Amino acid sequence: MLKFTINVRNCMNEIQHQVMAGIHRITRVSLSAVVMILTAGVMAAAETGDSLRISDVIREVVAKNDRIAAARYMEKAAYDKASSAGAWDDPMLMVGVQNLPTSFDFSADPMTMKMIGLSQKIPYAGQKGLEKKSAKAEASAAREETKGTVVDLATAAKIAFIDVYYRRRELEYIKSQRDIQQDILASATARLRTDQARQADVAAAQADLWRLETDILSSEQNVEASQNDLLALMGRSPGSALAPLAEPRFDSLSAPVDEWLSLARDNYPPLRRLQRRSESYRYAASVARRMRWPMLELSGSYGLRSNPPADPLAMEPVMPRDNMLSFQAAISLPLFSARQQNKMSRSMENMGRSAEFEAGQMLRDINAQLTALHGKGERLLRSLDLYEQRIIPADEDAYRSAFAGYETNRESFTTLLMYALSIYRDRIASNQVAAELARTLAEAERFTTNPDDWNLDNPSLR
Repeated sequence: MLKFTINVRNCMNEIQHQVMAGIHRITRVSLSAVVMILTAGVMAAAETGDSLRISDVIREVVAKNDRIAAARYMEKAAYDKASSAGAWDDPMLMVGVQNLPTSFDFSADPMTMKMIGLSQKIPYAGQKGLEKKSAKAEASAAREETKGTVVDLATAAKIAFIDVYYRRRELEYIKSQRDIQQDILASATARLRTDQARQADVAAAQADLWRLETDILSSEQNVEASQNDLLALMGRSPGSALAPLAEPRFDSLSAPVDEWLSLARDNYPPLRRLQRRSESYRYAASVARRMRWPMLELSGSYGLRSNPPADPLAMEPVMPRDNMLSFQAAISLPLFSARQQNKMSRSMENMGRSAEFEAGQMLRDINAQLTALHGKGERLLRSLDLYEQRIIPADEDAYRSAFAGYETNRESFTTLLMYALSIYRDRIASNQVAAELARTLAEAERFTTNPDDWNLDNPSLR
């Protein structure tokens, strides 16, 4: 790449030497066009080397942006919560004494027992399993929330990348126009020395040149601001070095709008999050309905009885006392909580319906947006083709003809300046159309891209 750049500079120096020597004076007319071609060649050579592509930027954003890290921790919290949902209630261990006299003599009464027991609630209605399903659906919604954050930041990074690229190219166009204005100023100055031009022409050419210098300063500021925005999204410090950017390329416009809509239906995270939320609410409603069922509780205990003290004067031997076993089954009667659970069930069902209707409206809104973006992209593409294939080449031909006519006194200075400014205006307009086309397709990809393609799976989340 370095050798190619040196060769380009040598070519430019040779062309300028020929112009100044007057070998081919008409080449001054097309010098700026040659500079544009050579500059484009340098940029193309840079893109084939260590250039930064949109895909590289997205990978860095996904890996380093702290908002995505925060969303991943929220997702991990949701999955941790879901893993514990639906667990049975802990068994109850009971230790105590039954029928102990106030004398605290364990052997005085035959019914005194040291007791140990165990009880367990049995959720035979199945609400625990439904609670787990509801929690898993909510965790899936949190997963889609993370994906939505990734898509939003990736789209912001794409747009920032597009801004940097096309603002840099606009800066190159302004500098190229400065070369054209320098040619005009040099020609007007030379003609002034032979009384073939007016002092006003030279002053006007100089003013236009200075005006371009202010445009360059403003464009440099825009480039710096957009670069810092991109660096922030990538997790880098402002002012960090940024490699040359490869031209943003989007092939999605070749697909019909119906394919866009199908991809959005399958991939758009906010839409999928609403679907998961609706599923979670449905399971929660089922849990509330199952809570109206009686709850079964099983318990058992083992009582240890002390034997009475031996009496040496007794005629019959003292019989040892048997230990005691107890079993119990208890069924709760939800006479008063049933109404509360009915209302809770209806509340969850209404929340589920709300999420379904919101998802339906979102899908219609997405259809409208994608249809509009697809139509806008097609029109911008046709406009860009007109600028690149017809308008700008016509501007350059008109300028070359006007420059030659000005040097032979067949065209006025005003006409020459008008044609020169037409090149500038249409190049900038073409660049703006190209940038708007790229932004339009990047916005469309917000809906159609599958975030899993960016390797979002993090082992720490599972």
